[in-house]
Amino acid sequence: MIDVVLCASGSDEVRIVHDLAVDRGRTARVVRRCADLAETLAVVSAGIGDVVLLDVSVRGLGREPLATLLRDAAVVGLRDERAGEQTTLGLRHVVPASAPIEEILAALVAATDSGDEATDWVQEASDATSGTGSDGRLVVVWGPGGAPGRTTVAVNLAAEAAAGGREATLVDADTYGPSLSQVLGVLDEAPGLVAACRAHDRDTLDEETLDSLLPLVQPGLRLLSGIGVPARWAEVRSSSLDGVWQALARRGGLVVADVGAVLEEDEELSYDTAAPQRNAAALSAVAAADAVIAVTSADPVSITRLLRDHARLEELGEGELHLVVNRVGPPISGDQVRELLRGRLEPTSLHLLPDDPVACRTAIWDGALLAESAPRSPLRRALRELALSPAVLGASLAPVEPDR
Repeated sequence: MIDVVLCASGSDEVRIVHDLAVDRGRTARVVRRCADLAETLAVVSAGIGDVVLLDVSVRGLGREPLATLLRDAAVVGLRDERAGEQTTLGLRHVVPASAPIEEILAALVAATDSGDEATDWVQEASDATSGTGSDGRLVVVWGPGGAPGRTTVAVNLAAEAAAGGREATLVDADTYGPSLSQVLGVLDEAPGLVAACRAHDRDTLDEETLDSLLPLVQPGLRLLSGIGVPARWAEVRSSSLDGVWQALARRGGLVVADVGAVLEEDEELSYDTAAPQRNAAALSAVAAADAVIAVTSADPVSITRLLRDHARLEELGEGELHLVVNRVGPPISGDQVRELLRGRLEPTSLHLLPDDPVACRTAIWDGALLAESAPRSPLRRALRELALSPAVLGASLAPVEPDR
């Protein structure tokens, strides 16, 4: 006898319960009727049921809840053919909600006999999103706490790369202080990162959907906007973000992600795999990055914070580490910075950016790039040289004509 946990709606639920109750073969029985996904998750986690018969259009269903269900039970999807095209999230066993009870019973039996379905589903989902042959490069701009200039570096590096002829996508993955839309003067802001994560979770993040979330803000430069307000951090989960990075990589070109400073895992939440992680965006981005640009201010406090956090970067497997020391100027010289770092940190490359507060303030007030508001400033020139470095962004770019 197969114990079934049912999460369906309307007349379909009533018919299935009735038909299973009068099934002469007594193949399966409904042991719990659930009103929503939350109740279904709770029932299955309590060890009730061998298989979940689930409406694939139920509110909140995505890859993570489905993986949670599959750890404790088999899952058969119910698809409402009247609702048009629906995603099945890669489920092996899906039947129309209006199917005769014999077809539903056959799916229930097949699901319970399919062995380790959870492992197979996770592997198939991973294979479907991994993709191969892409020339995309993910560069994560990170820095310790204290506003060392992460966003300024990320925005202008991506813009200079685009000006050099490379297709670039800028991603606001800072869940503590999202600001790229404001910095770029984008007035019609939408939570693009949240929408991308939600689409991936629903298995609908195809090329067309992704392009619709990437408005062109400058020639060659697209923006995936952030979460809008920090309170929405729980809507971007690690598994969904991993899929977003893969989708952006398959799209090709350069991806520059601006992330928050905190790299800690939420120990108090780590026991519950369904719980969101506060720092998922930064952790996921660093782990997926082809290169990390670590931005620090040219002062002992910021550099000390960087040195302390470097071990955590190594734990996450940051790969290439390019160090950018920002706001270098009197009374601190570049030689003093190099001497302070010598023997303590060995990055792939080291770059010094001059202190240029007037140019930065002008750009932020104008909602403009340095190339627009202060094209001849020392900081803009230094960032352009950094963007033209193949070692950092991974490709040779066309030289930009000097501004006259």
